[in-house]
Amino acid sequence: MPTLKCPSCEQVLRLAGNSWHCDNGHQFDRAKRGYTNLLLAQQRRSRSPGDDKAMVQARTAFLELGRYQPLANALLAHLPDEEPAWLDIGCGEGWYTEQFAQRLGGVNGVGVDISKFAVDAAAKRNKRITWLVASGARLPLFDASQQTVFVLFTRLFVDDIARVLQPGGELIVVGTGETHLLPLREALYDDVRQSSFDAGKFLDDRFELISSETLHCEWVPDSEEELRNLLAMTPHHWRARPDAKAGIGALAGQPMNGHFVIQRWRRVA
Repeated sequence: MPTLKCPSCEQVLRLAGNSWHCDNGHQFDRAKRGYTNLLLAQQRRSRSPGDDKAMVQARTAFLELGRYQPLANALLAHLPDEEPAWLDIGCGEGWYTEQFAQRLGGVNGVGVDISKFAVDAAAKRNKRITWLVASGARLPLFDASQQTVFVLFTRLFVDDIARVLQPGGELIVVGTGETHLLPLREALYDDVRQSSFDAGKFLDDRFELISSETLHCEWVPDSEEELRNLLAMTPHHWRARPDAKAGIGALAGQPMNGHFVIQRWRRVA
């Protein structure tokens, strides 16, 4: 099990029964589902930060269809057949995280998300992974404690990633390419902007690029429900006009595409 750091005083947390304790008397109870909330009140910008329950349910329903399995397979193909200390930042409902655990083992794995609803859902998938409600900007992990860090479709908290990643350790980042979900975006906007993710815009000289690749996949949505669950996973859920979102059911039965950018970076010693 990974060694956790107390978010209040930065001392070692030790698990006793169903609670984590540090030498300074801070205590954090594990929820019935098996995860631990280490997000302090002062680290929250709202009472319930991150994805709400409906968004988590929508993403779970969509991912369980396997539409993004080609991406998961591509990520798994890069992973070693060993059990390093690894971390998934912004793990969400844990669909990818659980697959990482199948290759890397769950006992040394940590899944972190700021949404308690997401982590609650994730904790049902694999009891060996250490699931935490915490901020990616203040990870409750010690310096140079991780050999592999995953960041999929979420913000890069560069300083804390650099802090917890061992020299020579690997950062695996996934973003979207310029044609990602193009039919959906064309249905939502009059002017579709083309942009492609590059982690190099955010990382600094503490990281060096190992590889960068793009992945394309295509599928046919079965229903309007699938499309609405897909939309709820994206920023377009908030950005698009209500009348445009109301019409996406017309895309059912028509090809939809994924365009992903997978980058691997090494932590420079």
